[in-house]
Amino acid sequence: MEKRSQERLTVSLDVEILDPPNLANRNFVTRDISKTGTFILSGKNDCLPIGRVVSLKLSNTTWGSQLSNVSARVVRVTNEGMGLRFLDFDIM
Repeated sequence: MEKRSQERLTVSLDVEILDPPNLANRNFVTRDISKTGTFILSGKNDCLPIGRVVSLKLSNTTWGSQLSNVSARVVRVTNEGMGLRFLDFDIM
């Protein structure tokens, strides 16, 4: 059994990722979110490399506003998507 330091909330939020090396905005949807990060659904070929630091913009949040300029690092890639750890933001 995998141990997590933070409880995850299963929630679908629209996410825009600004990928600095490519200067491209990419749109995805979250599978879940916690105080320390999120898992974003995507095909494995659409995932960013582990270690890449990006800026996230989460929209349609349950607390009523769009959050922008949240830095995160890709820490995990699977066939279902990618896990990102927040670097400068505590979401809850």
